[in-house]
Order: sequence, then structure tokens, then C-alpha cells
Amino acid sequence: MSAHTTFRTGGPADYFLTPVDEDDLVTMLQILRQADIPVKVIGNGSNILVSDLGIRGAVIRLKPGFAQIEREGEVIIAGAGALLWQVTKFAAAHDLSGLESTMGIPGTIGGALVMNAGTDHGSISEMVVSATVVDTAGNVQVKDHGNLGFKYRESSLLGSGQIVISSRLQLTPGSPQEIQDKMERLKQKRTSRQPTDCRTAGSTFKNPEVYIDGKQQAAGKLIDQAGAKGWHIGGAEVSQKHANFIIAKPGATSADIRSLAEWMRQRVLDEKGHYLAMEIEFLGDWTGWVKQTVALPPENI
Repeated sequence: MSAHTTFRTGGPADYFLTPVDEDDLVTMLQILRQADIPVKVIGNGSNILVSDLGIRGAVIRLKPGFAQIEREGEVIIAGAGALLWQVTKFAAAHDLSGLESTMGIPGTIGGALVMNAGTDHGSISEMVVSATVVDTAGNVQVKDHGNLGFKYRESSLLGSGQIVISSRLQLTPGSPQEIQDKMERLKQKRTSRQPTDCRTAGSTFKNPEVYIDGKQQAAGKLIDQAGAKGWHIGGAEVSQKHANFIIAKPGATSADIRSLAEWMRQRVLDEKGHYLAMEIEFLGDWTGWVKQTVALPPENI
């Protein structure tokens, strides 16, 4: 799985499947169900951490067979395997506005819907009209916005066993120059603040329900205030650029990364009194994993 995750860590899956189309996916799911083999679907491999022991069962990756992007008037129809930045650029090329705020978010449309991906400028749920999903028995259905249970960084699809096949996104006509300017401005902002050229999985923690003067506090700010920037366990390091990102350096293991994430959470709890919920999903066989509780400061890197 190290070849299929943005951390570039993780052991092997028992089965790794890439369906070419919807019929292929349905057939796979039916066979796996009959054989009582558990299934996990991934997109671009961001936002997940796979155990060094790998995954027992089957992993299905919806790329490239589900990466189609089409336009119907002001609606974009995007396959679950389409990368979010590709959909954003497609919309911009057709003078459609709304997705600019997602520029730079790693991952696919499918993953974005499940986790309700977004930034402080907005979330993908604001554009979603409906999603076509399939369950583990191979039954396909269309769920409208109201039945997707969108919340902050989650939806009712999370943990439901339903797999997103495609989504319909409602956008609005916009000025080509204004769309391009906004995309470039947000891209530069993201690049200046986040470690975009490193092996990361995006944000490690969700922003907590903590408010000061009416403003929600960011997880990264709390981690920074707790003095955790640059600390590391093995090959995993808290980013000096943005404290809510873990960087996997050469030689890093998934055990290193999970241990550091747990250390960061405890550090914030001890120093700031706030509990941080994980945004990264831990997958696979974690049997025998023992949390390392001692991190080293930046000067020892």
C-alpha cells in the first residue's frame, strides 16, 4: 500500500483491485461479498494511514476507471476517481465558479464527498446536488444532498459501507479571469502555509469546537501553541510550516506516524486542555502496534 498512499508507507493488502467501470465494480463487490472478504475503497490515498502490516481483505481503487468529468449546463458530473484539482480546473475551463476554494486539496471527488473536504473558504458539500453510490451487495442508488448527512469533515457515507461512484456538482457562471485569479491566489496561499512538496496526508486533526472571541480555533494553531512544531518520532515529523501536518521522511514507518499523531494529541491536551479528533483514518492490521510516547525536539533532527 506504500505505492498507493500519499504518506508512502504501509504494508500489502491481500487483494488490490481496480475496476474499469460500474459493471466491473458491481461484479467485484458481489464476488467479495459471497467470499466474505472485507472491502475498503480508496481514492488518491490521502487522508489515510495504512498499517505496516497491511490490510486483511480487499482494497478497491476507483482510478482511472472512474475519473470521467462531464458538464451539463451549470452542473459538473464527476466520477469518484477524478482528482479534485482536475475537476476544479475543468470547471474553470468552462467558466464555472464554486470549486476554487478546494484548489490544492489532495484526493478524489469520492473521498472529498465522504469526508466533506474543504478549507476555511468553504466545503465541497455546498456544491453537491446528488451522489450515485453502490453498497457492498452491488446495489446502485442515487442520494440527493439532503440524504448525504453532511457535517464538518464528515457525511453519512463515512463508515456506511456505501461507495461513491459519481457526483453532480451545481456551480455558477463566472468571469474566466476572476476564477483564474482566485484559484491562483488560493493556491499561493496554500503553498505558502502548508508543506505541499512533502509526503503528507493532509490535515492530521479536525478543528475542535473551541472558540475565542467567536472565532473557531484551528487545530494547527493549538498544536503550534503547544510547542510541537518540528518534534519527531522516527521518520515522522511535525511540519515546521504547518503544525497540523505530519511529514513522512525517508525511512518513516506507519508506526512512527501514528505514534507521533497520538503524541501530538496528548501534547495539546496536556498543554492547552483541548482534545483533537483525528482527521486521518487508520486502516489495516495494527496488531502488535505499541505507541511510542517519547518524541525528540527539532534540534535533535
